[in-house]
Amino acid sequence: MMIAILVIYFGLMLFIGYLASRRVRDSRDYFLGGKGFGPWFTAFKFAATWESGVKLVGSPGMAWNAGWSSLAMGIGTPLCYFFSFRVFGQRLKLAFDHFNVLTLPQMLEKRYNSRAVRVIAAVAILIGLGGSLVAQFKATGEIFSAILGIDYISGLITGSVIVGIYCIMGGYLASVWTDFIQGIIMVLGSIAIFTATAQVAFGGLSWDLLPQLNAALASIDPNLLDVTGGGKMSWSNLFIILAITMLVGIAMPQQSVAIFSMRDVRTARVAMIVCVVFSAILAWSLATTGMMSHMVLDPGEVKNPDMVIPLLIPKVLSPLMGGIYLAAVLAAIMSTVSGSIVVAASSLTEDIFKLAIPHKYEQHPMFYNRVGAAVFVLLPLLFAIKPPTIIFWIGVFAFGFLVFTFLMPMVGVILIPDATRQAALAQMVSIMIIIPVWTIWLQKSTGIPALLVGLIGAPVIFFAVNAVFKKKELDPEVRRLWDKFSQL
Repeated sequence: MMIAILVIYFGLMLFIGYLASRRVRDSRDYFLGGKGFGPWFTAFKFAATWESGVKLVGSPGMAWNAGWSSLAMGIGTPLCYFFSFRVFGQRLKLAFDHFNVLTLPQMLEKRYNSRAVRVIAAVAILIGLGGSLVAQFKATGEIFSAILGIDYISGLITGSVIVGIYCIMGGYLASVWTDFIQGIIMVLGSIAIFTATAQVAFGGLSWDLLPQLNAALASIDPNLLDVTGGGKMSWSNLFIILAITMLVGIAMPQQSVAIFSMRDVRTARVAMIVCVVFSAILAWSLATTGMMSHMVLDPGEVKNPDMVIPLLIPKVLSPLMGGIYLAAVLAAIMSTVSGSIVVAASSLTEDIFKLAIPHKYEQHPMFYNRVGAAVFVLLPLLFAIKPPTIIFWIGVFAFGFLVFTFLMPMVGVILIPDATRQAALAQMVSIMIIIPVWTIWLQKSTGIPALLVGLIGAPVIFFAVNAVFKKKELDPEVRRLWDKFSQL
């Protein structure tokens, strides 16, 4: 039954990719889907890409290990959506349309009047998303192999080929359409496992479910009721999680593209509400599922918190519902992978190929667009076949690398009218060096997280350099943009 559900799901994803390919006419369609998406498609694209497989597998595992403190990310995620759509999103959309560009690096070039900013931004995306994709492909291979009962290499190739085909064929349009379906599956799967676990643990859902859960957890380990999980989630980590979560929409290129592709600025208001509801369902259902699993699983079985969900599925779900939840896990991973592939491909083709071989690119843009997408399927796949020993550090640094490389230059686009190209360049280059060096060599010895270094270092570098090179008068193009901002 599980295999049949997964085969149907995979077939649907490939069919959507085929349908999307028939709607793609040019690069604008391929990388932005025509910039005509309403609130529901925008919301599911943004949320499904952000709420990855880590959420559906990692959140219950963290809840098993740390109790209520695991909700820190879930509670912070609505802040991500509020800042992404209401604080930043409308201005980002206006700026992107004002400069009439296709990629984030192109927008930064126009805003700072600097080709160097565009090239460095493109390189940062290729490095950051490239490293992230290796880690995501590795996770894809492991999940596929575990679910389908095949070896890691076969699982890796199966997952990569499916997501690769529909991304290469349909580009961003296929990614949005599949993310919409995948988001629905994620919600259904999360509700299903929550309801089933409550049935086994406490005899079903009731108004006093939380008091029953708290009493049971207190008898097992009182630390599970503590806001820090008895020290498992430090206050500094809680602060970093909340701070970075608020910056996702502006500082992560694969998230920003959902804002750029909105139909208009009004779309952001409804999209925010849809995202918050989506996130609340996942956060509360998955965290409580992880905590309730203490009443279902034998502690001796759980050698690793990430094993909570694989162990829980056969104990609480029927083969049909188990297949739906496994499809939800794969959906979460594939939505994140597809979004990263399309954004990385856009930077490779529009910001590297187009500058390096302009005449050839202009003659066959769609060919090079699909080549770019294929590159970011094949290269991560090859690296993930035999991942380097530092794969963990690659996954860790990729997130901080992208967020803090783009943080202040993007803030300068929408909030700092006198931001200079020197400040943008200095901050981007510095962070591109600091984050990987700190992550690999200094984080363990100093005990200071690389994310905290980036959170403090990026604005300090930016404002220090900006103070030296600040202009007395605004660029006319920037002034016109700020006039549009004032009308919001």
